[in-house]
Amino acid sequence: MVLRSFAGAMLALAVAVSPALACKGDTEIYSDDFTDQSGSWEGTDNATIGGGFATLKAEGGKNAVLAYTGGLVQEFDLCVDISMPESRDPNTGGAVAGILFWFSGNPPEFYAFITTPGGTVGALRLKDQKPLVVSPFRKQNAIKTGTDAKNTFRITAKGNSVTVYANDTRIAGFRGTPADGYLGFYAEGEKDTGSTWKFSNFKLTEPPK
Repeated sequence: MVLRSFAGAMLALAVAVSPALACKGDTEIYSDDFTDQSGSWEGTDNATIGGGFATLKAEGGKNAVLAYTGGLVQEFDLCVDISMPESRDPNTGGAVAGILFWFSGNPPEFYAFITTPGGTVGALRLKDQKPLVVSPFRKQNAIKTGTDAKNTFRITAKGNSVTVYANDTRIAGFRGTPADGYLGFYAEGEKDTGSTWKFSNFKLTEPPK
């Protein structure tokens, strides 16, 4: 049920710092090094876990989703490494990936932080089945680009405040409508070639005091 809600909502949307050092929360909720499939995850058929990565392999214009099913989370500090895919057109070719949070309801509502392979990032909210930009999409120099470039992204949600970091540099902040919801990863493939996005070193803690 969680997976179907994630996938359906994202179709409607259509669109080296260690995480242990980057995350600032004191109390760990969950962490995963993705060495095997025993963790609390549910994904589409094109999402696999193993060898130290959660790999989301999306065909051109299609998506892949991996949902954390260990429980609902409202306030959190989340860190994960995202490896950039090979891309012919890093910023406008259609390849995107990111982190979903505060996912709840029917019809579903959620927030999504998204990056392109070229380092353009922003955030969206899906409400009433319509995507709304809550943080404008901008190129960020703090993000490393190029095939297999690895970036540590961190999202801190406390109260209605959301802050996003890349490689320990603050790159965005906005206010949202918090909810007890699910977390997950999302990826979409480049139009003609598809894309393989890799997530690693996932850590979820309570937010800093």
